[in-house]
This record gives sequence, structure tokens and C-alpha cells, in this order.
Amino acid sequence: MKGLFNKIKNLPTRRRFVVSTIRKDDSSFETAVFEANFFYLPRSWSRPALVIASTTKDEAWDTHYLLTSRLTKEYPIRIFQEYS
Repeated sequence: MKGLFNKIKNLPTRRRFVVSTIRKDDSSFETAVFEANFFYLPRSWSRPALVIASTTKDEAWDTHYLLTSRLTKEYPIRIFQEYS
């Protein structure tokens, strides 16, 4: 597989997000969180709310699934501050 993609609706704030994990090259991956509109289209492709770099596929996928589960239940600002 080349990457992962999830659409998320945050329950406390009712905001929508898109979490995307891509392979940049053979040994690096990148997980990005984008704020989305009603149709789950990112508001800005050039400015993600959060970007996390990983060196292995397993680490990138674990980060992706962790962010996906946390963004559905927790306040996004706290998550973004934790990873910044």
C-alpha cells in the first residue's frame, strides 16, 4: 500500500478533519491532519494543521491510527499542542 486516508468528525467540537499518511520515499513517511469542510475536503492543502514525520511504515501507521482515534474523542487543540 502507498498510504492511508481517513475522514473524521470530532465529537466535542463537531469539526471535521482528514488524516492522511503518505510515503515520501523509501525510508520516510508523513502523516498530516487537515481541517476539512462539510464535504470532508481539506480547507487548505498547503497548510495542514499538523504534520508528523516517521521513518518506518509501522510507526507511520501507528501514528495514523492513534491520531484518528484521538481526534474523534478529544479536543483537537490539545492534540496539536502535544505534537508541536
